[in-house]
Amino acid sequence: MDDNLNIGYLGPKGTYSSRAADLYSPKLNKIPFNSINEVLGSLNDNSSDLVIVPLENSIQGSIVEVLDFLADEKNNFSIIGELELNINHSIYTLKKYNDNKFQVIFSHPQALGQCYKYINDNYADAELKISNSTVDSLNDLEQYNMPGAFIGPPWLKDNEKVILLDENIQSVKNNVTRFVIISNNSCEKVTNDDKTSLVISFDKDAPGSLYIALGPFSVSKINMTKIESRPTKEKLGNYYFFIDVEGNVKDEKLSLCLNIIEKTCNLKILGSYPIFNN
Repeated sequence: MDDNLNIGYLGPKGTYSSRAADLYSPKLNKIPFNSINEVLGSLNDNSSDLVIVPLENSIQGSIVEVLDFLADEKNNFSIIGELELNINHSIYTLKKYNDNKFQVIFSHPQALGQCYKYINDNYADAELKISNSTVDSLNDLEQYNMPGAFIGPPWLKDNEKVILLDENIQSVKNNVTRFVIISNNSCEKVTNDDKTSLVISFDKDAPGSLYIALGPFSVSKINMTKIESRPTKEKLGNYYFFIDVEGNVKDEKLSLCLNIIEKTCNLKILGSYPIFNN
């Protein structure tokens, strides 16, 4: 891959998305953005050649902005890779607020959701405030000028402005986020351990539509590792179905299977790429 390419991520530097971008490729030019929608939009205005975004979390589920972006017929981008990160949240305060009488807690909504039990058990009276990212929550607390805390990644404990209050505060200790890399170009590499992501929808609701569409996977003995529905926003009851299956679209068996499925529904292939292995 060309080292001069720009990869967009949810910034600023120091977020989990920043860490994921560094793990994916230390050499690519890293471009931070203020929100996931801005990250995705950078593909459309060509300010990024590819982006890395969280797709799903083991506690909070899928990131709907990313699902909607991938399903949009106007977007012809491809998933070219994935990686998983263990997420371990810490809670901090500023040195000037070194007590437990906090009125607010700042963080990204995903982090607040992933730490719901700890917050309820320890700071039930604190008002939860939304930040663009876990790293931005430090700056937000500084500017708010009221006693409070923020939830961020463990490496923020090295910041001289803050005091670490507690570590590993996520409600479920096995907290993992799956990131995907989205590009203008598809992944040309084929391995013996690939995954294909796709989305299907139906022009009209009919009994057994989903069963008929998915049947060829069973007949062809292709393992389906994920299926999730998401409203199309066109009318109540209409859904996209996001599906991951094992194999590459260049494999003859999967290619023939998708040709059959395409005759029963609207099919959009989101990309084939190597399965992440630790």
